Amino acid sequence: MHFLTVFTLTLCGALTVARGCDVPLAHYKTMHCQPVGNRPDGCPERYDCPSITAHDSSKCYFNGKTYEIDQPVPDAEVSQFCSAACYCRSANPIAKFRCVHVDCAEFFKRFDYDNCVRQYSPQSCCSTGTVCGEERKKLATCELESEIYREGQRMRFKGNQCRTCICTAGFNATAIEQDPNCVETVCGFELFEEKQVYGGGIPVYKPDGCCPWEWRMPKQTDTVVKSTGSKPATDPKLQCKYGSLTLDVGDSLDIQQRAEGQKLSCSCQVPPLMHCMLN
Repeated sequence: MHFLTVFTLTLCGALTVARGCDVPLAHYKTMHCQPVGNRPDGCPERYDCPSITAHDSSKCYFNGKTYEIDQPVPDAEVSQFCSAACYCRSANPIAKFRCVHVDCAEFFKRFDYDNCVRQYSPQSCCSTGTVCGEERKKLATCELESEIYREGQRMRFKGNQCRTCICTAGFNATAIEQDPNCVETVCGFELFEEKQVYGGGIPVYKPDGCCPWEWRMPKQTDTVVKSTGSKPATDPKLQCKYGSLTLDVGDSLDIQQRAEGQKLSCSCQVPPLMHCMLN
């Protein structure tokens, strides 16, 4: 794993990584884990994640909050996941959220991409409307990373897939930190994959994605490959636990590769969780 050396970390309910730690951290951000320590490569030494280390299976966890059985989640916090009316319910072995799925009208009709644009608001799943033809030409435009967008369109950053902006009149690409229409992505895995997240799984990322693509559960065939020259950690908090395995930072898994040419590499980089990359 290659690490850059310049790291900027801001924690105000979310993490903002400008340049630096070349390890996907969106899962820690979503669970509101707290970074501990700093390493020369720019990454935290580890994260403190109470929802993992002190997990209560009779409660639900989402976006840094703990929910009791039957307690609802505000719709505004789950609308971006095409969900509504979410609440925590008892389940075996881990309490889970039950949500109503929202089907957007645009999912069921063909769209004229050459002549129309869909418009969105921040944190929305469904579009707020469509503008076509001559009216489309009247919309304000935004330029971001040499791409031109029209008012209401979602804009994504090539170098930071975890940030999304909505094109608005007066958009300034150099002042996105102050733009209320620019938001950091919150991943939805706690709503839908609680058994994997809180049952011992580790996040699997695609190279260009923000949120984990899936969560991998331990397998009996997994074995540890020790990193060359690494020394065992004297502090167990600086190790990754995965099923019955314990890994030091830099150690990786020897796993049976998937079919269809997909290569999965899993390693311990920033404890307490390992992570995998799907190439």
